[in-house]
Amino acid sequence: YTYEDASPHANIPFDRPEDSLRAGFDAIYGQYHIFHEFAKASELIKYVESQLNMSYNVDKGKRLIGSFSTHDDISPMYHGKTDYCNLTSGLQVTLPMLNPYIVDGFQSGDYYAYPYEEKENLVKSQTDSDTMTVHHGQLDIFNLSRKPGGKNPEIGEFMTECLKFKDKYADIINKGSFIELDKSGDKTDQIIAYARHYQGRTLLVVANKNINRPISAKIKVPSLKENQELKNLLPSYGGQSKLQVEHNALRVDLAPARIHVYEIDTPFIENYTDKVYKQH
Repeated sequence: YTYEDASPHANIPFDRPEDSLRAGFDAIYGQYHIFHEFAKASELIKYVESQLNMSYNVDKGKRLIGSFSTHDDISPMYHGKTDYCNLTSGLQVTLPMLNPYIVDGFQSGDYYAYPYEEKENLVKSQTDSDTMTVHHGQLDIFNLSRKPGGKNPEIGEFMTECLKFKDKYADIINKGSFIELDKSGDKTDQIIAYARHYQGRTLLVVANKNINRPISAKIKVPSLKENQELKNLLPSYGGQSKLQVEHNALRVDLAPARIHVYEIDTPFIENYTDKVYKQH
């Protein structure tokens, strides 16, 4: 950042990643660590598009780190527990320019709540204080602490399947275009909808950013056929979503914090929209 601010969100207009990328860095953190602060799904979409457009100002192949949770952020469990964690895993493996980034403890739902917080250290301290200070909710890197842990191994199981999916569809995800999909009926702007396309193959991604309630919408998917079979490529979790295929559209009623990915037969989808973005 050009200057430090109390709110990371307030820093977005002053963020200068191009300077770092031109200086030789291969990747930047970006702003995914404040995804939970985005009030609307469109904020995420516009941020992705801004990074893709920015890529043309730097050398080819520059990336972002999938920093939906870093050691400087509180555990995503505080933002929506297991379902929210799974949502971020699904986004990390389908968004463009992104290298997944996992902090130890995420895979089991660790809250990073240490029982020794603010207590006196009874052994010889390696610092100038005998009080064990931690950043509540964050991975403790300051004390000789316990190993990261948690009670939700299903997060790691879902994350593993997501990473397998990313390997299987590596060409589409790493080389494909990013297509913003129009929607209607989503008054609170909570449905995330985009397609990834490469050499005639298309992945359709739909997700509900709202962690508290189902959200319905009609998503415009150019050249989608009424008889398209939908097979979710990511494991099921949380509440049950409802989807109905129509000509050039998909009606969805998505459960809280659910993400779904489908391969659809739309080889010429890029010809029917002007919202196609590609990485340099």
